[in-house]
Amino acid sequence: MSEPFYLPTVLATLLSLAAVKAGRWAAVAAVLSMFLFVAQVNYSATLASLPYLGEVRVSVTPDKLPFVLTSVVLGLIVTVYAERYLQHLKAERWYYAVQSLYVLSFVYIIIFENLIFVFLALELSIITSFLLIWYFGYGDRRRVGLLYFIWAQIGSILFLIGVAMSGTYLAAVFKAAGTASLMVLVGLLVKMGTAGVHFWLPYAHAEAPTPLSALLSPVHVGLMAYWLWRLRDGAGWPLETLYLYGLATAVYGSLLVFRESDIKRALADSTIANMGLLVAAAAIQKPELSYLATAVLFVGHAFAKAAGFMLAGIYIVGLHTRDLDQLRWDTGIFALGVLSFVALSGVFGINLLGKAMVAVGVPQALAAVILLIAALFSTALYSFYLLHKIYKGGQAEVPTDGGMYLSALAAAAAPFILLVAVFAI
Repeated sequence: MSEPFYLPTVLATLLSLAAVKAGRWAAVAAVLSMFLFVAQVNYSATLASLPYLGEVRVSVTPDKLPFVLTSVVLGLIVTVYAERYLQHLKAERWYYAVQSLYVLSFVYIIIFENLIFVFLALELSIITSFLLIWYFGYGDRRRVGLLYFIWAQIGSILFLIGVAMSGTYLAAVFKAAGTASLMVLVGLLVKMGTAGVHFWLPYAHAEAPTPLSALLSPVHVGLMAYWLWRLRDGAGWPLETLYLYGLATAVYGSLLVFRESDIKRALADSTIANMGLLVAAAAIQKPELSYLATAVLFVGHAFAKAAGFMLAGIYIVGLHTRDLDQLRWDTGIFALGVLSFVALSGVFGINLLGKAMVAVGVPQALAAVILLIAALFSTALYSFYLLHKIYKGGQAEVPTDGGMYLSALAAAAAPFILLVAVFAI
């Protein structure tokens, strides 16, 4: 039975197209319909069998749920958040249609089992996000949009070539070695924006319209961590080396934050740091611990980072600035900032569990332990640095739209609610 795939696909697509004219509420309905993808757990279906490509299979299994649910919940929160911001941008209603299809691409990236179709889902995510940057971004948005498009395509095409060279298109039986294995790995790392292949990320994430940044920065790039974890055994990657590279990326990305005077650029740089932690999590030797660390860090970072970008959007609309030195705070804004950046730091909230799992999985070598301490410390320090910059600006009234604020607050509170839920279970 393939209704759990086709029904939400048709509903989400039609409602997204309706959003071209109807705007936000059609987009909200489109994202809500995506919850139908996870209405049946342990669902698997073969949609078709194609020459050369093999079975087109989809599945919703328990290991996929944190990634799919986080993507859809955040898609819903950001869609509600976006109305006042899009008025500020003077954006046309079709923005909602493209963003809804962008959220749909997240679901496809995870539930497709045929890696060629994972590539096609990645293409949908690239095209939709590129259009939003090109038409609604900031600064030299078209140059930035092209930069983003080219690097995103490089990552996806390397992934595709590696999969094609492996000759195994189903994730469950994926095997690759040599050049094929390396191409898949580098493709995923490019798409995550880790150290050495990160050059595109600060530009794209900072200059994207802020509702898109709240999805692009934590969700789109973070979903690649699932495939790092899922394909690692079949690809035979050197896990200890990958773990250390992830920690080095976390330290490097954290240091980049301190150079910025723009809150969106600072948050974009922090994404590099958190992608490093996700790489390290996906490379932990023990598969069960690796999965838990990857899932927990993905969920915690997604909500906290989205809240951070939504806070930046409130400043852009209310104070017409992104300059860290010009930010001010009132009681509500400061509370939102504390929740967002404490959750992002991993000092408290569900990210604390993810960081603890990364620490438990550290290789037994002094250099690895030292790098781990540096990564855990630096990824907490930059969060408090950003919070300090906001506090240092001084107290003043910040004009705030209620819908924007409540949406950001929901995202910021989620990591703490989830931590309580974990211990309650």
